[in-house]
Amino acid sequence: MALHSPPARTTNDRAHVPAGATPMPTTAAHEESAAAPPPASAARGVLGGAFAVLEALAQADAGLGLSGLARASGLAKTSAYRLAEQLVGLGAIQRVDRRYYVGARVGRIGQQWQPDPLLRRAAQAPVHTLAVKSRAVASLRILHEHRLHMICATMPHGHACMPNPADPESTARTATGRVLYATQLDGQVALSEAWTAREWRQLRDSLRDPGATVVDHQEAFPGICCVSAPVWRHNGTCAAAVTVLLADTKVPPGLADLVVQAARRISAGLG
Repeated sequence: MALHSPPARTTNDRAHVPAGATPMPTTAAHEESAAAPPPASAARGVLGGAFAVLEALAQADAGLGLSGLARASGLAKTSAYRLAEQLVGLGAIQRVDRRYYVGARVGRIGQQWQPDPLLRRAAQAPVHTLAVKSRAVASLRILHEHRLHMICATMPHGHACMPNPADPESTARTATGRVLYATQLDGQVALSEAWTAREWRQLRDSLRDPGATVVDHQEAFPGICCVSAPVWRHNGTCAAAVTVLLADTKVPPGLADLVVQAARRISAGLG
């Protein structure tokens, strides 16, 4: 019987496979490559672009057209359009008359955000008690990106919703805003120009008194008075401001003491 030598391997053959290993068919290799996820850098780029679009729309109450969206997000117009339309399909953005707005889905997700879950847990009972005793709206709020954000609140029956200032200057005129701005660490946040640097220093010094409160006599909203006090952590930083809001032209006696008591209860709960 004649013996035949195996054909010589050319440079176009598959790569060398170690002994005992099972070579992968060429077609399977192509399929695996096609199914592989995009590189992490590419995924981050797409996510970054999508968040740039959402951030731009979050600052535009009147919505943005495509050109405005591209400028505000820093994206090319084609990229802004592609991402915006994908987000429209997901319900994260809504399109009305060729203008884009934040969508309902993002709103629902945002409502679940809790800046400080432990703070909320410590504050719920004291804030509720404060509302019952004062017969007014009581809340605990923090300052985040120059805006007041609610941690928790209790509104007695028959009371309207709490007004929310629209800009940093308006925020700084409220009792809550003054407490939160004045108790920030030096350099941590830029102080509002609603008050002078000297006025901020005086307010900061006064708030170190254990029974200190800030009272707003209709300075922020006509017909509404507020009393607010800082909630201190054990490390000496301000965690939040507890506030009572009432629709009246003057603050009743004893209300400031109730606010201070609630602030102390919350501080103790943070321990």
